[in-house]
Amino acid sequence: MNCGLSASASKDSRRFTQGFTLVEVMIVIAVTMIGFLAMSHLQAAVLRATENSWNAAGAVELAHHVQQTIRMEALAWTNDSLESDGGVLQTRFKYLKNVGAPGAGMDMEWTDALFYPSSAEFAMVNQLGYQPDYDAGVLAVIPGDRNQRYCVRYRLTWLVPNFLIRADVRVLWVREQGKAADYDACPAIMEAHPEDVFSIAFPTTVMRNVFVAQ
Repeated sequence: MNCGLSASASKDSRRFTQGFTLVEVMIVIAVTMIGFLAMSHLQAAVLRATENSWNAAGAVELAHHVQQTIRMEALAWTNDSLESDGGVLQTRFKYLKNVGAPGAGMDMEWTDALFYPSSAEFAMVNQLGYQPDYDAGVLAVIPGDRNQRYCVRYRLTWLVPNFLIRADVRVLWVREQGKAADYDACPAIMEAHPEDVFSIAFPTTVMRNVFVAQ
């Protein structure tokens, strides 16, 4: 009985001292590499999702920013004189002056947001946009040439002539796998390339300021 136990113990001892076979080592290495690859792909996917969420949040903020600018202009729209002071077409407006002559359902084409002087080339902006007339304080902290990735367009439509306007704002930005260099100047063809470009659009309405005495 003791001899049988000794022989079995001796065999187990030899197996332990012999170590692992090459096949066993290769299997361990392969499993470990698969695990590391899976973790790296997961981490990359998380980073992409985080970046996409950040970009989308910035686009929403930028769209709302442009809409607020249009609403701010509407505060000075107080009468039906059109081009004269208090009218919707007065030249001091950046946006509302482009709505065109009043007429229900009459709208303008999608137009580049008016961030730049007319002499400057339209280009991508950051999540704040670039409106020196309205954002001088913010631009002093966050310059307009930092983190530029968005193109912004807007469209105005008369709902009730001389009273109510619909303002649509569209923000576009290049996907991570897109050809970013092709869109630096925000070409009109961006909407035709959803494989390269994300976009969001938000509508709002602005009303003539009826609370100001004529």
